[in-house]
Amino acid sequence: MEKEVKVDVLGGILAGSLIVPANSQKPTIVLIISGSGPTDRNGNNALSGKTNNLKQLAHELANKNVASLRFDKRGVGGSQSATIPEEKLKLQTFVNDVLSWLTYIHESSKFGKIFVLGHSEGGLIAIKACQRIKVAGCILLATPGQRLAEVLQHQLSQQLASQPSWLQKSLNILASLQNGNLVPQVPTELQSIFRPSVQPYLQSILNVDPAAELAKIDSPILIVQGTEDLQVTISDAKLLKQAVPKAKLVIIAKMNHVLKEVPKSDTQSNLASYQQPNIPLNTQLVKQITCFLNTENL
Repeated sequence: MEKEVKVDVLGGILAGSLIVPANSQKPTIVLIISGSGPTDRNGNNALSGKTNNLKQLAHELANKNVASLRFDKRGVGGSQSATIPEEKLKLQTFVNDVLSWLTYIHESSKFGKIFVLGHSEGGLIAIKACQRIKVAGCILLATPGQRLAEVLQHQLSQQLASQPSWLQKSLNILASLQNGNLVPQVPTELQSIFRPSVQPYLQSILNVDPAAELAKIDSPILIVQGTEDLQVTISDAKLLKQAVPKAKLVIIAKMNHVLKEVPKSDTQSNLASYQQPNIPLNTQLVKQITCFLNTENL
């Protein structure tokens, strides 16, 4: 059974979907955290595409008698009342929102073990939240293993290789933000990445080392990475595993960044899947997650 749930947070109300399997008493529950940008509870983002991947994941978990709660981020869908100015957003804003949902789950007293699952940047939010509240386990899907500053540096170097002047301007802005200095004047061509209103958020996350942060939590950890991910690599997953050797690392063949099964080395099909919500999740994904949930329930 799926129902709408809400939680009060600073500045408004967040809305989400709670699924509780039928005839289950105090089932295990997974709090699902979406990735970067204006992403809704289903994993859809007006900027990057409609995949329904988190909705699919929640329903697949329900089929395995696992409850789940997924939610709209601030300013998205049912959480629009919690919109705050972009320049006020920090990584900690989203961490606090997750802590509010975890408190909601704890106080309901309707569930057994509580797990936190983060997708992409949501994995970093999950890590930070698990440092604050003890949970049964932390599940990271396609989560970067290196600082965002390093990721952006690499991406910009690739994307602007043919435009050295713009590349240098980008790297200069990035360096300023890393050093704690805002850059009020940003060229129009770089506004989408470095517009002044997004700079405080970037500053809050650029130097955060996901691997080092992961080492600070003592909950069981599952790291899942797909071989066909165009945004996060197997090397990222290995950095996370290296930081916490006891964590379980699973590499899933033919799974891309949005958790769908795509042909090997087929970039066109891979990118197309970001706009094809009916493509099913990679079948190994739910198997590996439920295996982890069951292991940690022993």
